[in-house]
Amino acid sequence: MENFTLIDYHQTRDFSRKMNVTFEFVRQNFKPLGKSILFIAGPPVLLASLLMGSFFNDMFSASFSMGRGSNPEVIRDMFLTPNFWLQLLLMCVFLMVSTVATIATINNYILLYEERKTNRIEVGDVWGRVRDTFWMYFGTALLFTIVSIAVYIAMVIPVVLLANVSLVLIVFGGMALFCLLVYLLFSSSLVFIIRAYERIGFFAALARSFKLVQGKWWSTFGLIIVLYIIVVVVSYVFMIPWYVITLVSSLHNAGVEGVGEPTSGFQTISLIFLTLYYLAQMVMYTLPNVGIAFQYFNLVERKEAKGLMSQIGSIGQAPAPTPSSAPDEHY
Repeated sequence: MENFTLIDYHQTRDFSRKMNVTFEFVRQNFKPLGKSILFIAGPPVLLASLLMGSFFNDMFSASFSMGRGSNPEVIRDMFLTPNFWLQLLLMCVFLMVSTVATIATINNYILLYEERKTNRIEVGDVWGRVRDTFWMYFGTALLFTIVSIAVYIAMVIPVVLLANVSLVLIVFGGMALFCLLVYLLFSSSLVFIIRAYERIGFFAALARSFKLVQGKWWSTFGLIIVLYIIVVVVSYVFMIPWYVITLVSSLHNAGVEGVGEPTSGFQTISLIFLTLYYLAQMVMYTLPNVGIAFQYFNLVERKEAKGLMSQIGSIGQAPAPTPSSAPDEHY
């Protein structure tokens, strides 16, 4: 491609440079990376979004029925039907699969970009990597969820015990619990990229993530939060039509007995916009995932200087088309 400058991962970067290089990477690889996400992660994302849209439509219909004073037993029976729980189970499964597929696609693309030193990467190349590493990513996500739940339960028990002593203590205990959970969440945010790049086990990657983030927690927190805010704001653009249609439909169907049940037309349009919203959100997750990867390389370089040591070790050797031979980047 014209004016292509390879991005060197192994550099120390401050906050603004990490933001700039994240957007530069996405801009530079928008077409090949976008195609990879669309063709590899797209099918499970689409299925998950359709199931989620259908599930929320059913929930909205139930809430409308309750607003009209329907028999509570009808609502209760809906929650007891096998169809409801099957739909909920499938939605959760495909949500997890779509999330894992998206992370696997993005991280494998990042690794291929460095290995091949080009952005001319085909979907088939990324798919081959995703196919080989999918269960590693899935296992990481599953273990991460299990560990998070176990830690949460272990931390909630003391807070519950404080409730027997004083209500003031439970308030402070709840605040401390929230702060500790946030700290642990961002301290472990590098687990996926560490497992992908260093090929180590889950618990070793978890410990390494804590070690790398130590002393740089606030910069990690700030980078991820800012990128996620951008994701939320941009993806919610697709929800604006849904809010407008919901309001108009509610006013149109309003009667003497309250708000009417949604029409089939409203449910179809609602499903479309909820699907578009979730698809956009999953694609936009490229930003925080790429940002986390650059934060990982930044922290490794700051604490271990692997890129610098590699350059020192290459002194006196024949020049090779490496990132260090590319023009310096300025952000």
